[in-house]
Amino acid sequence: MRILLANMSQMLRGIITDILSSDPQCEIVAETAGQNDLSDKLNETHADVVILAASGTDHDSDQFGAVLALHPAIRIIAITSGGDRAFLYDLQPHVTPIDELSPAGLLSAIKQAPALCRRGV
Repeated sequence: MRILLANMSQMLRGIITDILSSDPQCEIVAETAGQNDLSDKLNETHADVVILAASGTDHDSDQFGAVLALHPAIRIIAITSGGDRAFLYDLQPHVTPIDELSPAGLLSAIKQAPALCRRGV
C-alpha cells in the first residue's frame, strides 16, 4: 500500500509513521503539510491511501468528495485532532467510522479491499 500523509502535526505523523513501519506492505510515499496540494501529490505518487488530520467540520466531507472524484481509487483516512477517532472516506460514496483507533485498527483500515477491487488488483 502506497500511503500519503497530509496535514498533520509532527507528533501525529510520528505515531502514524511508527505504526506503518511495522508492516512491510505499507510504504509512505510522500508527506504534505496541507490539503491544498493533495491532488498534485496524488498525481505524483499514485498513493492508494491518504491519512490526514481532519478539522472536524462539514467542509472536510466536501473537500474529500472533491479529491475522491478526481482520484476514485484512493481511500482517505481522516483522524480527528484529538487522535481518538478516525473515519474512512471512499467513493462509494460513504463514510465509515473506524471502530478501533489502534495500530491494528489503522492497519486494517488501510488494507481494506474496496479500493484494490476498483483498481483491478
